[in-house]
Amino acid sequence: MLNVKDRQLYLNKLGFYAGKIDGIEGDKTRRAYKTLQKKYFTRESDIDGVYGINTDKLLLNAKRVQYRTPNFKLEEFKCECGGKYCTGYPSYLDRNLLNNLQGLRDEYNSPMIITSGMRCQKYNDSLVGSIPNSKHTKGKAVDFYGTLTNTKVKRQDIINKWHKKTNANYAYSDTPNMGTSVHVDVK
Repeated sequence: MLNVKDRQLYLNKLGFYAGKIDGIEGDKTRRAYKTLQKKYFTRESDIDGVYGINTDKLLLNAKRVQYRTPNFKLEEFKCECGGKYCTGYPSYLDRNLLNNLQGLRDEYNSPMIITSGMRCQKYNDSLVGSIPNSKHTKGKAVDFYGTLTNTKVKRQDIINKWHKKTNANYAYSDTPNMGTSVHVDVK
C-alpha cells in the first residue's frame, strides 16, 4: 500500500487534497480519502474515509489512468457489478495495459469505448462465456469498440498491432458474444 506521503501527493495531483504533503494522516487527509471514495465507490458502506486496500486500489488506479491514459477516465474501467459484489475497482490496473491502450488510441486517432474493464471474480463468474481466470479480474484486460473496430479487417489490424505492444499477451474478436468489440490483454 502507498505510504501517507505518496497518498497525499496522489490525492493532490488528482484534485482531492490541498493540504501539506507531510506524511501525517490528519483530518484533511482523511477527508480527501472520503471525497475520493464518494466520487468513485458505489456502495455507501465503502465511503468511510479510512485508507484500506480498496482505497489503495482506487487511488493508485486513478493516478495511473490520469498519468498514462489521457483519453480515458477511471470510470470506464469500473467493474460492471454495480456495487453488488465489489467497490467497482477490485484490482490494480496494469501499467502496460494502460500504456498499450493509449498507444492504440494514439495510433488510430479514434475514440475507443470500453465495454468491459475490471471485473470482480463474482461478476466474472456470472457472465456467460467468461473464463474463471480472466485477466479482467487482474486488471490486465479490456474489451473495447469504436469506429476503429467496425469491420473485420480493422479488428484484425488492431489485433496484429496489439501483439507488437509491450508485454502484450492475447487479443481476439469475432466470437459470438463480442459483437464488434476487441479483447486485449497483457502478461
